[in-house]
Amino acid sequence: MHSGYASGARYISAESHHVKNDFWPISLHGVIFNTTAWYKSVIKDDMTLGNLWRKLISKEDVNALLTVSLVMAANIWMLLGHDSFTVAQLCLVIALFVAFAVMFLVTTRDKSFKRDRLTRQYLLAVQYAIVLALFAASPLGFNAILLVVWSAQLPYFLPLRWTLLSSPLWSALPWFLYALVWQTNGQWVSGLLFWTFNLFALLMMENRRKAEMQQQRAEQATRELQALQNLMQQASRKDERTRIARDIHDVVGHHLTALSLHLQVASHTVDAAHKPAIEQCLSIARLLLADVREAVSDIRELGELDLCQAIDTLIEPLRHRVEFTLRCGDTSALSLSQAQTVLRCVQESVTNSLRHGHATRIEIAITHEAGQYVAEVSDNGRATSEFVAGNGLTGIQERMAMLNGEATFNASSSGFATRLVFPEAL
Repeated sequence: MHSGYASGARYISAESHHVKNDFWPISLHGVIFNTTAWYKSVIKDDMTLGNLWRKLISKEDVNALLTVSLVMAANIWMLLGHDSFTVAQLCLVIALFVAFAVMFLVTTRDKSFKRDRLTRQYLLAVQYAIVLALFAASPLGFNAILLVVWSAQLPYFLPLRWTLLSSPLWSALPWFLYALVWQTNGQWVSGLLFWTFNLFALLMMENRRKAEMQQQRAEQATRELQALQNLMQQASRKDERTRIARDIHDVVGHHLTALSLHLQVASHTVDAAHKPAIEQCLSIARLLLADVREAVSDIRELGELDLCQAIDTLIEPLRHRVEFTLRCGDTSALSLSQAQTVLRCVQESVTNSLRHGHATRIEIAITHEAGQYVAEVSDNGRATSEFVAGNGLTGIQERMAMLNGEATFNASSSGFATRLVFPEAL
């Protein structure tokens, strides 16, 4: 009974018509390609709809779901045309396809809930088990297309070396089960072809993963450079204002002081008729000297470094991904080297929160009291009480030591926190 359902060059007889299995993978990929092209044109022509749609599901997810849906539709159409399959068997096949689609979406989601790498590996194992069940429940060989979708996820959650070395095993196992259940021959040719498809999808996604990592590193470097540039511009303006304030104080202030002294002497030597005018000039000179001193003080205050502005420049490109809360006290007493060091520590803490903790909310607070500064970065990401300080956290501790300060870290079920404490002046 099962010999008529072999893959490859075999046929399935359904009443008065015959359908060849080899035709379907080509047709499916053609339909998927055309549908994806239409989807991209919609995104291009209607950016409002595209932006809304991309928030819900990515283009890659749409392509994968279309693939699963079309393979499922082909199964339904073929199995309905054969009397040997019951409604219960058909419902089982549909349920397996739906389960695979759901597991795929859960595995590839980034913001639905917190997952570690091991959890996603379990989800991949469930997907693979569903593929095996489909090979046993349906005699259609092109169900192996789902294995291509599965293999495209592997580079993100498993080591590439392991996936490449084990690819012959996990590619051949479904076909071995297929031959065992449906008692067919010649399926190894199809298995070999789909193994090459699996390798192609795996390597393509690995290249994409590397490109994404390089882009993330470039974006991180750009954010850090922009923040440092902001600090350097502030420092340059501070130096220029300080120079102007010093010149005003030394030149204009000196001359006004000399003028006041001469007017004061003149007020004691002139006759009574001119004394009121001299005293009025002396009063004006003193007021002018006070105004100059106040202006010099204002110029110096305007020239202080604003660390919070630099931090805001650092986190601004990330606000669409993470909810940030920034609270800053008085940072005017910070030197340029101190501000740069704190900025780099905050940058590293934010990077750790996103990369390792997958945080969705980050709070940054800087306070100044009792002759010392305290900077805290806390998040709601995934953290455990037992953690090992890597290069990033070690670098933060080393930078704080350069400022005669210290860095402490606290991991709990509510998230990860970094606390930096250093004196006001070196």
